Amino acid sequence: MNSYAITPNPVIEGDPSTEELKTILQLQNQVLEKVVQDTTRAQILEQICHFVEKCVPDCVASIMLFDSDQKCLNVSCAPSIPREAQVLLDGMVPGVGAGSCGTSVFLGSPVFVIDTAEDNRWDQLRPIAQQLDLRACWSYPIRTDADEIAGSFAISSFTPRQPTPFHAQLLEAAANIAGIVLNRFSSQENLQHKERLLENITQAMPGVVYQYHLDDELKQSFTYIGPGIETISGITAEAAIEDFSEFWEQVHPDDRSGLWASIVHTGKHGLAWSHEFRVFHKNGQMHWVRGSALPSKLGSQEGLLWNGIILDITPEKASIEQLRLAGIAFSSTNEGIMITDKRNRIIDINRAYMNISGYGRDELIGKNPSILRSEHHSNEFYQSIWKSLEEERHWQGEIWNRLKNGEVVPHWVNINAVHDPNTDALTHFVSVIADISNIKASEEKLSHLAHHDALTNLPNRLLFSARLDHALTHREASEKIVMFHLDLDRFKHINDSLGHKYGDQLLLQVTERLKGVLSDKDTLARVGGDEFAILVEELEHVSDAESIADRLVEAMEQPFTLDGKDYFTTASIGLALAPDHGDDIDTLTKHADIALNQAKDSGRNNFAFFQPELSETVQEWIKLEPELRKALAENQFQLHYQPQVDSTGTAIVGAEALIRWHHPEMGIIPPNQFLPIAEEIGLMNKIGEWVMNTALEQLSFWRSRGLIGFRLAINLAGDQITKQNLPMVVMQALEHFQIPAEMLELEILETFLMEHEEEATSTFKQLRELGVHLSLDDFGTGYSALSYLKKLPITKVKIDQSLVRDIPEDPNDEAIAKAVILLAHTLDLTVCAEGVETRAQREFLESENCDQLQGYLFSKPIEANAFTNLLKKHNKLA
Repeated sequence: MNSYAITPNPVIEGDPSTEELKTILQLQNQVLEKVVQDTTRAQILEQICHFVEKCVPDCVASIMLFDSDQKCLNVSCAPSIPREAQVLLDGMVPGVGAGSCGTSVFLGSPVFVIDTAEDNRWDQLRPIAQQLDLRACWSYPIRTDADEIAGSFAISSFTPRQPTPFHAQLLEAAANIAGIVLNRFSSQENLQHKERLLENITQAMPGVVYQYHLDDELKQSFTYIGPGIETISGITAEAAIEDFSEFWEQVHPDDRSGLWASIVHTGKHGLAWSHEFRVFHKNGQMHWVRGSALPSKLGSQEGLLWNGIILDITPEKASIEQLRLAGIAFSSTNEGIMITDKRNRIIDINRAYMNISGYGRDELIGKNPSILRSEHHSNEFYQSIWKSLEEERHWQGEIWNRLKNGEVVPHWVNINAVHDPNTDALTHFVSVIADISNIKASEEKLSHLAHHDALTNLPNRLLFSARLDHALTHREASEKIVMFHLDLDRFKHINDSLGHKYGDQLLLQVTERLKGVLSDKDTLARVGGDEFAILVEELEHVSDAESIADRLVEAMEQPFTLDGKDYFTTASIGLALAPDHGDDIDTLTKHADIALNQAKDSGRNNFAFFQPELSETVQEWIKLEPELRKALAENQFQLHYQPQVDSTGTAIVGAEALIRWHHPEMGIIPPNQFLPIAEEIGLMNKIGEWVMNTALEQLSFWRSRGLIGFRLAINLAGDQITKQNLPMVVMQALEHFQIPAEMLELEILETFLMEHEEEATSTFKQLRELGVHLSLDDFGTGYSALSYLKKLPITKVKIDQSLVRDIPEDPNDEAIAKAVILLAHTLDLTVCAEGVETRAQREFLESENCDQLQGYLFSKPIEANAFTNLLKKHNKLA
């Protein structure tokens, strides 16, 4: 628009006629009448538009107002223009070329466009003009004051049109009247806004705003008082303004004279006024209030005017009273109270706290409560306290604190985390402590009396049972526990003949003698008149219990001195072991009693392990255990080898190494007699290591002689898997004897896997990675589970001889054998049948495609030299 001239307004010559001026005056009168009648702004602007449209035929009138925030014009009133057409005009940015209205507002002067199609002041809006079929448009700026343009008033036609002098003056008058209306309503809105703002401020203030007048004749009145006065006194604001005496009657009678004196004094000297007094609500409830005001001098005959506020301080007064009472309680309570800030620094303590801790106030203020910390509790204990304070804001419990004198005593402590009621931020910690030393001492004394024998001060049956239960519950798998039940022989005779006094003396001497045999960690209890119970934990071997029993019997054989004379009373003792003879209190106690009876039946003055008839098995274990320990050192063990042949029985494909014990006096002792004892006393690792090294050394010898083409199987014990790094042991042994891993097969019982599946899985995977073959022994005898075959890297399963023994007579055994073979082959596993002793068994297994056979039909287990000859006979040469 800067490159060429703006289309000028047309020249309008002449003046409106008298009738036309009357019409304009009529518009002014009608609008002013509506303003006086409180008609809404929208209704008045719409009336102006209708009046103009009536005066100018074939036209539409419109008002656009300027949005100062968006810097654009929007249609505010256009009753004859459809809303969808108005939307096209909304958002008009004032400027030259922005149509008649936009140009008029931009220039601040009227714009008369005769034809929108040719006038360049419509260049930017010509498409809209064409869409709405607007051809002529005259616009006049609306001013609310001399400097501010609020919008524009426009008259539009749908044909090109030249304005007349009447049209021009009518347009100007309509714009001016619209400006007056807008200005008046804007002023009203501003006034209403200020009134609402003042009202909101007054209502939001924490009290009752008032204006109080005291005239020269000392007559009181409220010229204004907020509605909150009704909450305090039960009197409405209107009633208080109308009659001040209604409020004055609610003032507490005892406070009226002091209140009046303060008003007169401050009024006389022109001072700021503040006074606290009591006001009764009409419902009888009393309120403490604080009145504050600033006086302002009126005319000489008009008195004083105070502007002020009345605050209800009833809660404040209650809080002050509570604080006063709390201060009394804080100072006089017997419990120690400590207050810390949120950083846990002590900021206050009471006298009781100083008495309990031994520290003075100056020694604690500013310090951390950890100054009282003893070594009685772990760091985890204190961390749990902080966690509870953080999550639950409270903790209570027993803490052992160190006093100033170094003494460590128990305190019962309650700690609360204090949070700000408004922000919920942590502000303080409050601790209340009580010294419970005397209570603990009393509890310990009562507990001791309830759990100990009054004569000997030994644990009684109740405490012994509790310790036995604890020992059984926390016993390690490899640990043994023994219970001794000891009964004094012929005690009744001494007690009856000498009297209870000497009987008690005898029991005390017995107690001391038994203590001398036992260690401090053993439990000795008196469980009856002449009965004692002993608990010994962490035994490794049965022989250890036997040794203790021997010493007890021997100690009791020595004489006891009563009144200068020697008396004899021996002891009979019954022993029960856990877990061998029971793993609960009732069972173990019952079996110890049975064993005691056995000891008595055997002549007294001895001991007996639990065994209904002192079976040979227990005696054999006791006899073999020391011999077994010597067997390794004296090289009494020997390996025999039993061949494993193919299904035809003609070719040796493997061998199993089997241990034998050649005792120098008892001869050959089979494995089923000594291996359980070895496992019980913890020798299996050493025996297993000996078997591994001996078997691989023999295999190395056979390889050096060219005897190859078969695999050597070695049985594993559970301890070898769970108590050592078996893969490392095997790898080192293979390297030492230079044996290929594929020539070694390790066998493990299925029953072991049922209890140690997790440990076995990791170990077996490592062994298989070495190239060692793995065999599942005695398959089908336990609770066989396909999960073992799936999870573990097993390469072979062995059908237990119990399933082979009755083939072909037992169809059930045949069916099981068939199923095992089929299952194993489906999983690509080798199958070996043990215990093959007849041709019929071999033929059946061969017909079912069993891969390997082992049993007396081919060879019993034989010594290494004999097995060497057997290998040569079967042409196992390179």
